[in-house]
Parts: sequence; C-alpha cells; structure tokens
Amino acid sequence: MIKEKLSLDEQIAHMKTKGIQFNITTEEQARDFLTKSNYYFKLKAYAKNFDKYQHGEKKGNYINLEFAYLKELSTLDMHFRHLIIEMCLTLEHALKIRLLNDCGKQEQEDGYQIIAAFYTRYPEIQSEIKRKATASVCHDLITKHIDTFALWNIVEILSFGEFINLYQLYYEKYEDKSSFSKAIFPIKLLRNAAAHNNCLLNSLAKPYSIEIKANEKLTRVVSSIPNIGKRELRNKMSNPVIHDFVLLLYLFDRIVESEDTRSKTYEKLNHFINERAPRHKDYFAKNQVVVTSYRFMKKIVDAFTESSV
Repeated sequence: MIKEKLSLDEQIAHMKTKGIQFNITTEEQARDFLTKSNYYFKLKAYAKNFDKYQHGEKKGNYINLEFAYLKELSTLDMHFRHLIIEMCLTLEHALKIRLLNDCGKQEQEDGYQIIAAFYTRYPEIQSEIKRKATASVCHDLITKHIDTFALWNIVEILSFGEFINLYQLYYEKYEDKSSFSKAIFPIKLLRNAAAHNNCLLNSLAKPYSIEIKANEKLTRVVSSIPNIGKRELRNKMSNPVIHDFVLLLYLFDRIVESEDTRSKTYEKLNHFINERAPRHKDYFAKNQVVVTSYRFMKKIVDAFTESSV
C-alpha cells in the first residue's frame, strides 16, 4: 500500500491519531529527536512491542504508549547493535586464529588444498576476489596472491559470510566438534542485521518475522542457568534475535581465549544489561513483553559474565 509522505509536523500529528502521547517527551523535543537522532519509519517500528485497543472508539490505537518509550527502545537498540558488532568482530578474529592453528597442526593439509576445494564449492568467490582487487583496501594483498592464495592469507580478504563458508568447509573435511562450525551461521545473520542498522528490539513480541528451531546444545546450556523455567526457555529461545544473541554470547565464551578481551567485553555487557538498559525501567513496567525479555536476557548475561556456564 502506497503511503503519503509526511512532514515532521505531520508525523507528530499522525502519531497522536494512533494514540502515541507526548507527556514525557514534548512534541518539540520529539521533532528535534526525529531531525537529529532517528527517523519516523524506524522509530515507529518499536511500537510493535505495545498493545492496541481491540474494541470501542479507540480500536487500533496504542494503549498508554508514550513517544519517550519508543525513543528509549531505539536508543537501547543502538547500544545493543554496537555490542553485537564488537562481539562479532572479536569472534571472527578468534575463529581465524583457531582455524589457522588447527591447519598448522593438520599434517594432511598444506593450506592450499582447502582453498582449491573452497573455489570448487564456491566458484563465485574467485570472481569476487578479482573484483575486490580493483576496489578494495586489500588491493596489494590480492594482487600479490591472486593465483596462489593459501588459507593463512585468504582469510584477510574474505567477508564474514565468505569466511564462515570456508570455516565450515574446513571442519567438514577435518571434523572437530569443538570448532562449533555447524552452529555459527546464525551469527552471520545477526551481524549483518546489526551492521546494517536494522531494528532488533522491535521484534520482542509475537508473531516473529521468521520461525526458528533453537540450537539443541545451546538450549541445554541455557536450561542449566538458575531461575530459568521450561516455559520461559521455550518462549524466549523461539525469538530469533534473542536466540541468536544468546548463541553469540555462548560462542564468544567458548572460542575467544584472550582473558583481557573477554574481561573488557563482559564489562560492557554488564554495564548495558545492569545499568543502561534499566535506566528508564518505569517506562516499561506494565509491558510484559519488554519486561520478560529483559529479565531473560539479564539472567543469560549475568550467568556468562559472572562465571562460565
């Protein structure tokens, strides 16, 4: 359905017709926020977490929804995305270390055979590498090794998704369950969403955009965390964003070995979940979707950051 373009004043007026209120954040402050910090289409997405009147004169309008609540969720989402990106970059680096160390110890692999197999399975990769040679900061590296890439230098030029494919192919050939190679694909989707500034915390309420099957091993690990009930576990781990973030945290905990890196990351996670996220908890006190999602995530983060599960 084609919708009419709205000016800032018209956006404010439209929100008011939908029951969105401006008692905490004034209309003038809202205009300033929509001018400098976010835009209407993205901000409105967070309203999916709030109930609407189902009957009567107000049918279709939001129930006690303040603009400030949407603003706060969008801000929390920004912090959440930044954490995800940082954790994914760290995890990617740790995966590369692991892969190259394992290759160095694998007598049957010279570092070139696996790249030949990689090109065979993903022939488009060679074309993509040649394209990068003309428009990439990796120009010199690509030009030097264009016909002789080995495992240890090709990892420097692959995208995260391409690297995951290579990582999975290696451990398909040289099986090692501790590599978690079969579990890492969802991390690519989460990282892409965060890197493209997609809304993540707008999908806390059902129905979700996609249906997922929770990772069985991850579910068993989470079920061992104190005070997480079976129903809570089932409901929250069916949410794609929550599931994939918990998976990211689990893989980070298992694969990243640098104690300094782990400590700094966990410090940031603790600050977000225990200080920044609940700063305006009064905004969401009556919203069970937000409250229960937060409590579940807090239990997970606390369990991983206070001690390994």
